[in-house]
Amino acid sequence: MRPMPFWISLTFILMCLLCAGENPPQGPSATEDLVRRATFVFIGTVVKLNATTMPEVKASESTAVVRVDEVIDGPGAPPDLAGKEITVQLAQAGSVSAGQRATFFTKGWLMGESMAVIEVAPAREAGNPQLLREMVQATRQKTADEALQSEIASAEVVVVGTVTSVGPGGLPELPTEHTPQWQKAVIEVQSTMKGHVTGSSVTVFFPSSEDPVWRGSPRFKVGQQGVWLLHRNQVELRGIEKQFTALKPLDFQPRDQLERIQRLLKSAR
Repeated sequence: MRPMPFWISLTFILMCLLCAGENPPQGPSATEDLVRRATFVFIGTVVKLNATTMPEVKASESTAVVRVDEVIDGPGAPPDLAGKEITVQLAQAGSVSAGQRATFFTKGWLMGESMAVIEVAPAREAGNPQLLREMVQATRQKTADEALQSEIASAEVVVVGTVTSVGPGGLPELPTEHTPQWQKAVIEVQSTMKGHVTGSSVTVFFPSSEDPVWRGSPRFKVGQQGVWLLHRNQVELRGIEKQFTALKPLDFQPRDQLERIQRLLKSAR
């Protein structure tokens, strides 16, 4: 038998090392799906079954007390969770055992003296924390890029520029609970990345109201630089149908996101 070429044997060894402890039947695509559905990912050890850490949660075959060994991804979660015991509503009763160390993909549920979360799928083998963290970060970035790319696709015009003036919108508004209190910003256009604008500047309308309906909309000020994803007909209000607006959080991006937007525009072609 001819000896196996060195590069093939090396590749085989590397593949074995990468797969060891990573539960091969559940590949990257399956993990990516779990990450997309989860808001709190952690490695933990099951302390007790049929138990809870909160009186608001009734103990059952589907609840377990789990010690948080390492937080992998938890935006908005308390910063000192490592070492604490929390309640996990299991996706499947009997899917874990006492003393088992596993990776939990969960969503937030209750917060009080302790914390309760809900699994989006049965826990998986703990694996390598660093590899898992890198995969979660890559998936979060991919998800964010997809959202931004979708917003770019729906924009009529994408421009790079600087705000030169901000003032009252001058649009007719009915006094209601959700009155946007329109303002308008004039943007001096340095370059146009998508679409077409007439002249060297463009006017964009935005709400200044602090009402919850408009709280996520970007606000603009003189001297502000960045990238605007401009739309028409984002809202059905008198006088606004034919004007450019930027109402969603993604509709304005800081200038340091320029290369990212260029990449997303290129990949969409």
